[in-house]
Amino acid sequence: MTAALVIENLHKTYVRKAWLGKRVEKPVLRGIDLTLEEGKVLGLVGESGCGKSTLCKVILGIEPITSGTVQVAGVNINGLSTAKWRDLRRKMQVVYQDPYASLDPRFTVRQLVSEPLDIHKLYMDKSARENYLRELLNSVQLDVAFLDRYPHEFSGGQRQRIAIARALALEPQILIADEPVSALDVSVQAQILNLLKDIAQKRQLSMLFVTHDFAVARFLCDDIAVMHQGKIVEYAPAEELFAQPRQAYTQKLLSAVPTVPRGAL
Repeated sequence: MTAALVIENLHKTYVRKAWLGKRVEKPVLRGIDLTLEEGKVLGLVGESGCGKSTLCKVILGIEPITSGTVQVAGVNINGLSTAKWRDLRRKMQVVYQDPYASLDPRFTVRQLVSEPLDIHKLYMDKSARENYLRELLNSVQLDVAFLDRYPHEFSGGQRQRIAIARALALEPQILIADEPVSALDVSVQAQILNLLKDIAQKRQLSMLFVTHDFAVARFLCDDIAVMHQGKIVEYAPAEELFAQPRQAYTQKLLSAVPTVPRGAL
């Protein structure tokens, strides 16, 4: 099977100047090896502060690589020119955690979803653009009448659907979902997870799904990588990891997942 994303021996270290100009280094990612297969959903699970979001930023080119390699759709991202990054961004898009912060409140839904199309000069014909925007909203189960409304007029779940529509606008091969349901109510979380699962299957998307919730990862992901203090400590098919976790850290995380005793409901 072909890999959509390959990470090899990736290190990310932040450096700052302390008292009297002393150089202080803070390693955040320590020798990450990870592969996301085409058409698969890979869950990245770990506690807050373990480096999950930093890894996403490095993959997306927001943060530079200290050492190691990241290949997206066969392209090594280290040292890419602006023009090549522009081409690569069509293949890789992101959905962030907070739908309240990720959408510009000054833009209508039409403008938010159209912006990536304008940048890449896609669907420039007015009629074709309108039809495509309607298809996008339908694909995330939103009414096309929402196109000319603003983000503040929507609930959190609806805003996240808009963010997903925007991410899908360029028809990417890879979707990075950085804790996309953690800021939502539990009932809404289930709706968004079902939507993401349906979209991934229909579009044959490769998805890196970041979460701290093992139950969510088990529902959505084909494989799960467990991160601890900037390292991948376990990597296995989802059901195998739940049935027989090998690492003590994974076992501790799974033991902390709340369960409802039989007959309690």
